[in-house]
Amino acid sequence: MKNRYEWEKTRTIYWSDELNDDFNDLGIDRPRLPTNYKYVHKNIFVRLWDGFLYYGVAKPILATYCFFHGIKFKNRKVLKKLNHVGAFIYSNHVAISDAFKFAAYIIPFKKVNIVGYSDASSIPVAKHLVKSLGYLPIPQGRENFNNFTKAIEYLVKIRKQYVLIYPEAHIWPYYTKIRHFKTVSFHYPANMDIPVVPAVTVFRKSKFSDKPKQTVIFGEPIYPDPTLTVLQNKQMLAAKCFEEMEEISNSVKQYEYIKYIKKDE
Repeated sequence: MKNRYEWEKTRTIYWSDELNDDFNDLGIDRPRLPTNYKYVHKNIFVRLWDGFLYYGVAKPILATYCFFHGIKFKNRKVLKKLNHVGAFIYSNHVAISDAFKFAAYIIPFKKVNIVGYSDASSIPVAKHLVKSLGYLPIPQGRENFNNFTKAIEYLVKIRKQYVLIYPEAHIWPYYTKIRHFKTVSFHYPANMDIPVVPAVTVFRKSKFSDKPKQTVIFGEPIYPDPTLTVLQNKQMLAAKCFEEMEEISNSVKQYEYIKYIKKDE
């Protein structure tokens, strides 16, 4: 794997493993979460504090960042269909800004919780802040898995919030296609009978910079089929989500800033 500064200079990345190659590894440790890790606080004072940080501090700052960096959103109207229910948003993983851009522009007063690795949990001060902002670190062992699942179910079914998942798992900077991904994360909407919303970041050429600008396009919600088993729904949701993400990605002309080449080619 090329050093991140090397590919920025050469603007070429050679890849070999679509599922596991990571071209934006920041070298931050991924600690094992404590066995008593608390994903969701139900205490009213903690919730008020988290709400203040999310809506009063983070959201305005992130919206300003997205505005000045030219990040646009299209077809957000599909989210209005989900005003009174929670949902899972699945998106391609192409930039560091993926970690917060959805929180900036999603429907007001609807929180976006982000599923990700435990990297942020190793940063002394930031780990408390990102937790308040809805970061849900993936447990490495089974000791926290039940708490993790219960937290997600509580957020989408009781609080009617969004849970954002990047099924591709690793960042491929400025990549203009959709990578194949594992179906494991689709167990949650399949088991909880919750709709899935595909979202794709595409890249457009900038008038003022060599680096492209981002546009996030939402697809139509995909609902579990009540006639299917959980396993069948998991596979169906994953297949339909991938298909719709590919369709969105191919529907616009994208600016290829980084050239990706498979090593055996």
